Amino acid sequence: MTNETLEYILNRRDEYEIDTHEWTSWNELKAEWLEYRKPSNKESIIYFKEMDLLDIPAGFSEVATLPLLAFQVGKRSLLEYDPAHRHPIPYVIVKHGSKYFFILRETGSGELRLIGKKGMLGGHVGAEDIDSSGLNQTILNGLMRELNEEAAIDETMIQSIQLKGLIKGDEGVDCDHLGIVYRIDLNTDQIETQEDGVQKGIWIHEDELERHFDLFESWSKITFTYLLRK
Repeated sequence: MTNETLEYILNRRDEYEIDTHEWTSWNELKAEWLEYRKPSNKESIIYFKEMDLLDIPAGFSEVATLPLLAFQVGKRSLLEYDPAHRHPIPYVIVKHGSKYFFILRETGSGELRLIGKKGMLGGHVGAEDIDSSGLNQTILNGLMRELNEEAAIDETMIQSIQLKGLIKGDEGVDCDHLGIVYRIDLNTDQIETQEDGVQKGIWIHEDELERHFDLFESWSKITFTYLLRK
């Protein structure tokens, strides 16, 4: 299966109204394609209905607390490339001293739209992360799990954690996701990514960030522009 096959499936699906029988059939075929490409796309993740996010402005918005939003659980492969839903992604500025940690997404990355880009740690919030206290702790659970899976970061390494803002985009991969930006300060720089061939980690000094800007993925560009640029 090729990327052209995915584009064909999406084009055929989008000839129909969302949630009609025909649209659903093509969306299920898309899910099979994504699961074939990366089996982890079978995972269950939390998501929001796009209609529930209308009060969140486009672009970056600075927030100190998460808005009260209802979330549901669904299979990731069905939800990807679906304009009616968005998945929350904790997106983490990892800092130690004067350095920031980035990942370079390599050819084994399951997110085809980000290969070759430099980005920050983060990922989908799974059904296993759900906490009965609500959205805030559920997102934090997903954040901590992703940090540990992607870079072996655990709570003993974290000096502080702050919610910084939301990113809501309408182009490319951003259409599927709501970025929830956090900043964590570490007491060590002895971390590394855990997925060979998928991504590798690099520390970038704050004075060098501007030089890497063109290779940042879109959310990293937004985060740099609003939060990191001197």
